[in-house]
Amino acid sequence: MRRTIWISLLIISLVAASLACATLTGSNATPNPDFSANNDVQDPNISVATATVRVAPTATIEILPTAEPQPLIVFEDEFSDVNSGWDRFSDNEGITNYFNSAYKIGVYTDHKFFWTNPYRNFGDVIVEVQSQKISGGDDVQYGIICRHQDVDNWYVLVISGDGWAAIRKRIQGNDLEFIADWVEVSAANTGNATNDLRAECIGNRLSLYVNGTLAIEVFDSDIPTGDVGLLAGNFDQTNSEVLFDYFVVMEP
Repeated sequence: MRRTIWISLLIISLVAASLACATLTGSNATPNPDFSANNDVQDPNISVATATVRVAPTATIEILPTAEPQPLIVFEDEFSDVNSGWDRFSDNEGITNYFNSAYKIGVYTDHKFFWTNPYRNFGDVIVEVQSQKISGGDDVQYGIICRHQDVDNWYVLVISGDGWAAIRKRIQGNDLEFIADWVEVSAANTGNATNDLRAECIGNRLSLYVNGTLAIEVFDSDIPTGDVGLLAGNFDQTNSEVLFDYFVVMEP
């Protein structure tokens, strides 16, 4: 009888010990205080919660290029109105007058030039015009006047019939001198072809563009302001005529 009781007590003790071990190793067990997230080996009995971090997408900012300021048109003339203000002159040596909705300068003697103005006044300007020699040989110059203060003081930026460019100045009534001598311009159309001319008289810089290409430039500050205009002239030949159209003056 005592043996049976002793065996029963032993069984009860073993069962109690098993329950105690189960309690210590279950999900409610206290973690080992020596455990660190940096340990190489993690206790498999410890559950570590993993946080989910959502990263917002990076916004793309598009930087648009800044638009270049456009020159302001301050005067333009297609020469369809014969009363728009340009000179109307004619004699046996030359002519400056409206002609078939364009403007014609004719030079009928050698070593002579004629010019014309719309009688306005500007500071810095960009002047564009379409030009075409319609008669005579290539020994002719024609182009754009800027800073015309009077008959004795002005600049002119010209090309020749054979495709050269120069910049000239008349100051205090002296002869029309070269301040940038002739240079050959590959962009120029020779003969009776049309050439688009663009003269920039900005600050002390005087530049001539032919068909969109910079042909020649020089720096001169003797004449700061004045009128604009057109010019044509002969060297050794006679009977030259040049037509101009689509005349535009802009402030840079």
